[in-house]
Amino acid sequence: MVGAGFVAPIHAAGWLALESVEIAAITSRTRDKAEAVADEFSIAQVYNDVPAMLDDARPDVFDICAATATHLPFIEMAAARGIDVICQKPIAKDMATAEKIAAVAADTGIRLMVHENFRFRPWYREIRNQLASGIIGKPYYCRSDGRMPGTVTTKDHPITPFSLNRQAFFTDLERFLILESVIHQIDVCRYLFGDVNRVYARARRVSPHVKGEDLATLVLDFDGLHAVVERNYGARGQPAPPMVTELMVIEGELGALFVELDGTIRIEIDTPERRETLRPNVDLLDAYPRSYGAAIRHFVENYRAGTPFETDIADNLKTLAVTLAAYDSVETGDAVGLDA
Repeated sequence: MVGAGFVAPIHAAGWLALESVEIAAITSRTRDKAEAVADEFSIAQVYNDVPAMLDDARPDVFDICAATATHLPFIEMAAARGIDVICQKPIAKDMATAEKIAAVAADTGIRLMVHENFRFRPWYREIRNQLASGIIGKPYYCRSDGRMPGTVTTKDHPITPFSLNRQAFFTDLERFLILESVIHQIDVCRYLFGDVNRVYARARRVSPHVKGEDLATLVLDFDGLHAVVERNYGARGQPAPPMVTELMVIEGELGALFVELDGTIRIEIDTPERRETLRPNVDLLDAYPRSYGAAIRHFVENYRAGTPFETDIADNLKTLAVTLAAYDSVETGDAVGLDA
């Protein structure tokens, strides 16, 4: 592993929950943080730099939990040694870098999965199953709405806002909310509805504590459906963070599906023949860390089987393309089309 920030312990727990998996080594630009993660999860070796770690440990897989700017060089280091990679999102800040990463993986033959955990949250897995069953008929509309006071000071967080205390690097990002957080909602919508044809977006900065946008509204056009995707980390008056999930509604020809703030799912069937409320059973216990573990489990199972990853680099390039198109739309004021 490289990186010892907020997500690293969650990744480590996900790896060690699996059978016949060992975390051989970890490194970070801050050695004391790497040592703390190593102590907590009994990781045998702590290194000062990535090349020395890869040369010495010779792992099967390199888990990259470090900053986005490091992804290309770290993937190149792994690829040069024939080591497969799972890497945190966003894979890159621009398409040219992302496409170079994809080329490196293709040219060297390594396997590369982007760790996109939101689609592995239990309610989204269940929603996909419910949609496939036809329970609400053909869906034609979705709204995904996530709001919390994460970038503003509040009574509970009067000095440092919640999100900036948890992930301080958010403070200085010129492109913040869409690239770091709304990208998850985009990926979930792609997981549920397929490829995006066009995106229209508006965004603004609410909090004086961040440089980039912390409020964004997107309209995503799919074949036969459009989705309104919103996120606001400067939203006062919302439940105290952390936010368990986005509110979601999916409307279809026979009824609607709702995701509540705790992740529970409610389905309302409303036709001339019947009105019925259904509540599918979803295990909500520790759903946030479990989604990370589920993504890692997916990687390991498909790695061992030699089968495709859901969020391999080819698929994730599509999520990133929509994300970056949203910024183009914000800047131009126009809807932006995407290649099929």
